[in-house]
Amino acid sequence: MKGLSFFSKTQVGLGVDLGSEWLKVLKISMRGSQARLEHLARALWLPGELDAPGTAGAKVAALLQHLEVKDKVVVSSVAGHSVIVKRVVCEADSPKLLGEVVHRDARQYIPFDITDVFLDYQYLAPGTKEKTHEVLLVASKKKAVQGLGEAMAQAGLSLSVVDVDAFAVCNAFEFNYPEFKTKPAYLLDIGGTQSVLCVLMGFEPVFLREVGFGGRSLSEGIAKRLGVNRGEAERLKIQGPESENAADNALVMDVVRQTITGWCDEVKRLIGFYESSVLDAVVAEQLFLSGGGALLPGIADAFAAEMGITVDLLDPFRRVDVPESRFQPEFVRAVAPQFVVPFGLSLRGIV
Repeated sequence: MKGLSFFSKTQVGLGVDLGSEWLKVLKISMRGSQARLEHLARALWLPGELDAPGTAGAKVAALLQHLEVKDKVVVSSVAGHSVIVKRVVCEADSPKLLGEVVHRDARQYIPFDITDVFLDYQYLAPGTKEKTHEVLLVASKKKAVQGLGEAMAQAGLSLSVVDVDAFAVCNAFEFNYPEFKTKPAYLLDIGGTQSVLCVLMGFEPVFLREVGFGGRSLSEGIAKRLGVNRGEAERLKIQGPESENAADNALVMDVVRQTITGWCDEVKRLIGFYESSVLDAVVAEQLFLSGGGALLPGIADAFAAEMGITVDLLDPFRRVDVPESRFQPEFVRAVAPQFVVPFGLSLRGIV
């Protein structure tokens, strides 16, 4: 994240997150080092709306119009199977020559046709051998990026940056938890259909993996066990059964317990892989949860019990001024983990 002058003018960033379940919009302003929340809203995608840029763009435009947001330049992101992020070692006489080397060698790391992707990389550190360098390689399918750009154009918006969800989570964490500058942390963002685990050390992502689970699988499990539609299952997942039917309540809790146990097993497996595969891997003592899946009541305690470490919800507004005259504090606190990605995106919009 770029340094900010304490005497700089007020700047604004608008993040638009086209999640698999929810559309999220967040705008912040920044004066010096102080961030202020300006707008925040979400809308549930209806079936088919996210599949076509025209309908997705119309929904974005309607939400921004409802908020009376006039900004036309936004930051958005791609995620899921359309993006590959890998920490790799490249040979080059100097870091300045890495660009050509990365693009030449990327084919061995990318399971896509190299002509069908956009490539980028970030230099991390010198490698263990002479003239080697560790870089973070990022490849995104052109079709996904172009589809995102088309959706924003349909909404009357232009993209200043196309980010990656995992990097947005890392940026949001860096801004709000400066005390972790010299110690590691595990970040797990639980999306609708995919999740991502990131190990941060010194605010650098030293390990990053997509995880094949999300909140939708939990909703579908509840729907199947109780014989209800997915919308009702989503409500039961977050609020619990309205009735005092002990059998229904027990069924919901059983599905939740089994699902979270499976999630924890997968996260523990990936952490074990990180510890065995990353040179000088440092074990973190704390896991932070974010994403829509983190809204599940008691999920932090459940993860803590399964994994034996401290688990908290990642708060993207921990160091942000949230005016009580414009926002209901209870609502902002309740949905905060779901807005970690759009907050990270809004930070990227501030230059």
